Amino acid sequence: MSVKNKLTKEIAKIVRAGLRLTKHNATSLPGYVAYKLDKNILNELSKNTKFIFVTGTNGKTMTTHFLVNILRQRYDKVFTNESGSNMVQGIITTLLDNPSSEETIAVLEVDEANLVRIGQNIKPDYVVFTNIFRDQMDRFGEIYNIFAKLMDGMKVMPDAKIIANGDLPIFNYEQMQSFDKAYFGIRDYKNASSDYDLNAEINSDGILCPNCNHVLKYKLNNYSSLGDYSCPNCDFKTPYINYPIDEIVKLDANYSEFKVDNELYKVNVGGLYNVYNALAALSVAKELGLSYEEIYEGLHSQKNVFGRQENINIDDKNITINLVKNPTGLNQIIDLMLLEEKPVSLICLLNDNYADGTDVSWIYDSYYECLSALDIKDIYVSGKRKKDMKRRLEISEIYNGDIVEFDFENEIFDIVKQSKTDNIYILSTYTAMLKLREVLGL
Repeated sequence: MSVKNKLTKEIAKIVRAGLRLTKHNATSLPGYVAYKLDKNILNELSKNTKFIFVTGTNGKTMTTHFLVNILRQRYDKVFTNESGSNMVQGIITTLLDNPSSEETIAVLEVDEANLVRIGQNIKPDYVVFTNIFRDQMDRFGEIYNIFAKLMDGMKVMPDAKIIANGDLPIFNYEQMQSFDKAYFGIRDYKNASSDYDLNAEINSDGILCPNCNHVLKYKLNNYSSLGDYSCPNCDFKTPYINYPIDEIVKLDANYSEFKVDNELYKVNVGGLYNVYNALAALSVAKELGLSYEEIYEGLHSQKNVFGRQENINIDDKNITINLVKNPTGLNQIIDLMLLEEKPVSLICLLNDNYADGTDVSWIYDSYYECLSALDIKDIYVSGKRKKDMKRRLEISEIYNGDIVEFDFENEIFDIVKQSKTDNIYILSTYTAMLKLREVLGL
């Protein structure tokens, strides 16, 4: 390690210590300072480390947590950017304590747009592609732009093996063929058609055949554009699935059970989208040769993480916080909420900061109308775009009463106290969620 490397690392650690001492978030600034001082600091911090990158639109954070928890059943030191700080500065901060003299393993959540930048400094053994959905149109544009960024990233780390969601058509495009890869997918055919005659969900992206532009048909459509697909006009179809879920045994609001190779797994978080996240982590673990017992324990013992079905209690009221950032993710949260049998209070926080995406039109592509099946007793909206949020919910006609606007940074405890039920769901965009957790002292 050069003198410059050592000095940079120590300065970054001092910044981190100062932030922690003053009870500030220390996930990004130390890395930002280090990168400004030494553009090559990642090269030094990543020595003797096996890296696994997790990238994609939805599910990065949960997949990373699942995989880390599995790996900790075998490895003593597993580094990860647990806060979800998935850009360069966050990853540098994560690796500040990585000993260059020891062999370690790291699972890093990597922002899609930063895959090239990170890959130029760190050469991973595996890269997990969770999915690609329409997200932050002002930043990414259409899904094909995101896919292009992932492919550009892989070009600078061509020796990495891709572990990709085989149920998503875009991950079977020609650009993927030059890379070593394995696919995971859900193949529970209980509710499947006998032939490829089903359509993808309404508003799904990426359902045109890349060879002939015909609309893909499905034998099994799990949600959005995910499933067992085939082109009715040419030979484009689902690839071979190396790691399939054969049976979904149970989908509950708080847990799921499924089978892979006739072996039963259980995760203590709800939602089909989290089954995909667990399967992605399981697939990497199998690639690394971990045992069934290690994988089972890692998945089963994983708890909810910040903003992902995070449960807290205030004034004897159960509050569930969910991060929402695009139509597909929100629709999956709504599907999960529909398992709720008790009356609910709904709080929606909508911001339009850069990290959220400045274009909030995506709320009109989501199925808020489905929430009419719930017994909603009251609704509150807040955030920079609370008026837009209120209007969207009014249009959905899921509630007959007045939707209340409030300032969540100063009034969240009052709103919780006055809510009409003991069962509160908070749907929040990213920056609002971070501020909310700060206000709540989480």
